[in-house]
Amino acid sequence: MPPELIDSIIDHAHADPALLAACSLVSKAWFPAARHHLFSNAKLDAKNAPSFVNLIDSTFSTVAPFVRHIDAKDNCEGSRWVDSLFANLTSLPSVTSISLISSCDSPISQITLFTLCSFDRLVELKLAECEFGNFTEVQQLICSFPMLQSLYLEADWPEPNSIDPTVASPSPHLRELYLRCEMSHVLAWFLTQPSVAPVSKLTLHGLDAADLPVVSLYLQTLGPVLTHLTIPHIGSVVDSLSTDLNLSHNTGLRYLQIGIDADIAYLCMARALLSQVASPSFDEVELSFYSVRQGPKVARQWAELDALLNTPPLSSMTRATISTMSGSSLAKEVLPLSYERNILHVRRQ
Repeated sequence: MPPELIDSIIDHAHADPALLAACSLVSKAWFPAARHHLFSNAKLDAKNAPSFVNLIDSTFSTVAPFVRHIDAKDNCEGSRWVDSLFANLTSLPSVTSISLISSCDSPISQITLFTLCSFDRLVELKLAECEFGNFTEVQQLICSFPMLQSLYLEADWPEPNSIDPTVASPSPHLRELYLRCEMSHVLAWFLTQPSVAPVSKLTLHGLDAADLPVVSLYLQTLGPVLTHLTIPHIGSVVDSLSTDLNLSHNTGLRYLQIGIDADIAYLCMARALLSQVASPSFDEVELSFYSVRQGPKVARQWAELDALLNTPPLSSMTRATISTMSGSSLAKEVLPLSYERNILHVRRQ
């Protein structure tokens, strides 16, 4: 049997660790494909990290070349392990993706930052619930990955006195950016660079009024390269979002998701924001609600939003998604034109 066919068959067992382990013992020809699935994703926590480190440090270990992704979780509920053991993971030569969740109250230690920076082949980095000593640490870390394509940053750091340009630059290959932090600091720094990475997928979580001027300039700078924009929760900026942001510059936009409430202010804001869309390739809008509600007070706002979704330039759109925890059955009643045109889709959260 050709080895390519054997590899393809083993690929179908990617979710069965016991079968993969058995395959890896059959022959040397089966070994690489089975090990690829068994060890490509190393999920580590306080319980299994010490044994995994012992495994890759052992003299006869053959695991290290197969690890592509490190998913590390460190929290205060158990003993902290990242500071003491994370440096041992630098012996993994093929890592291209790291996810680190550090839900402790203290900042990420210098040794952990230094270790992270050593993975200079990363194309994907996710930092969640992390705390930095200062914004300079954030800048230095991001600049350590010249091939980075995807950055997820959920973190805190003290307010800097100023946003200073850096000698090194963020990766020019950055395409996906998720920010749940002081996003004005990050975006203002990006805008100081000679050229801004062409991010096509952008998520802004926790947007507030102080962020809007920088976010507006960043969206304008991205222009037509931005194809997906997600604002999961719109809170205090509901009255100013549609006036401070201008999506008409993003002529390549294909997808927009916003998290709103079913009251007059939010529905008016959603309509005003969508009316800015000037992209001929715009294909889908997703409106996320806690609950879909109807009534005399909001009937006109629902009707105007529905009409907008079905008139040019949005009439070429193929999907209008309502994502909600309750009231999903009301979606077709509040958006009847979209329902009749068969573009309305409802998803329960």
